[in-house]
Order: sequence, then structure tokens, then C-alpha cells
Amino acid sequence: MKTKITLVLMMLVTVLNAQNTRMENGLLKNIKLLGEAESTEQMQTTTNAFERIAEAEKAEWLAQYYAGYANVLTGMRQQDNSKKDEFYDRALGYVNKADEMSPNNSEVYVLKSWILGMKISIDPMTRGQSLGMESGMLIAKAVELNPENPRAYFLKGQSALYTPEQFGGGKAIAQPQLEMAIEKYKTFKPASLAMPSWGEIQAKAALEQCKKM
Repeated sequence: MKTKITLVLMMLVTVLNAQNTRMENGLLKNIKLLGEAESTEQMQTTTNAFERIAEAEKAEWLAQYYAGYANVLTGMRQQDNSKKDEFYDRALGYVNKADEMSPNNSEVYVLKSWILGMKISIDPMTRGQSLGMESGMLIAKAVELNPENPRAYFLKGQSALYTPEQFGGGKAIAQPQLEMAIEKYKTFKPASLAMPSWGEIQAKAALEQCKKM
């Protein structure tokens, strides 16, 4: 009897490993395509692919995470604010699912903070007060959960860069955070190839912009 149970468990582990490998390969393929996308149409096609993976892998937080990540990037390519909002709201839906599956996850909090920041950018005067505090709390929690996560410092710096000094932002606040992010990127190693690793190029560009201010 024990032998039969052991065989069943071994078969189950093999199946689960195969499923994880298939999902990871799908994510890696589309992460590459997302980085290579030159048009809004190409980005939308890749976003659709991520959403199909998320639909097929409902229990995997990383699948939901990348569906959210792709939607926020596609939203940033839109010209119409209502379209931007539509993509950002879709992104929030996916990242909230990721948060349910993987609570207290620094990467999830970073992404959610970023999405809220992009929603604020559509209408800062109206949304800044209602969403700004939540976005700030999320990024602070992301740092607390994983002080080595470079994306958390990058988002903190970028947010400060575009926030007026009278509201707690400005160059003096942004530059140390961006410099910290770049230092963290030098030693950061994702746990697997499909784990989030984005942001280094953007952090360096933001720091250069900050120095010119």
C-alpha cells in the first residue's frame, strides 16, 4: 500500500513540475516579446497572451502578476486617458488576484503601487489625495518585506521625482532612492528566470534626469 501511495505522489509531483515548467516557459517567451514590442498593437498582442496564461493558471500568482504588468505597460502606450484607465484597472484586477495568492509579497506590492501611481498621473489633482497615500504605504511595505528589492527603491525615487517638493517629493528625496535602487540592482538575483527583474534601465534613466534638475 505504501508503495502505491509513494508512486502516486511521485506521479503528482512530476505532473506539477511539468505544469510549472510549461507556465514558466510561456512567461519567459512573452516577457521577451513584451520587451521587443515596438508598436501598441504588438504590446496588446503580448498582453493578451499573458492574460491567457493567467486564465489557464488561476492558482499561480506569477501568472496574475505578469498579466497585470503587461496591462500597465500597454496602458502607458495609450493616448486617450479613458483607455489608459481601462488598462490600469485591468492591471489592478490581476495584481489583486496575485496578492490574494501570495500575501505579503514585495514584488506584488511594488507593482500595485506603480499601477496606482499611473492612475494618479491621469488626474493628479483629483486622485493624488485618494490614491497617493495607498501607493506610498504599499511601496514602504515592499521595502519592509524585502529590503533588497531594487524595484521598491526605484518606484520610491521615481514617485518623488514627479512629486512637487511642497508635497514631499523633489530631487533631494528622489536621488538617494534612485541611487540605492541602482546599487541594489548590481547584486540582485531573481530566484528563477521568470521572477520579476525589470526596472534597472528605467532607474538609471530616472537618475540621469534627476541629476539634470
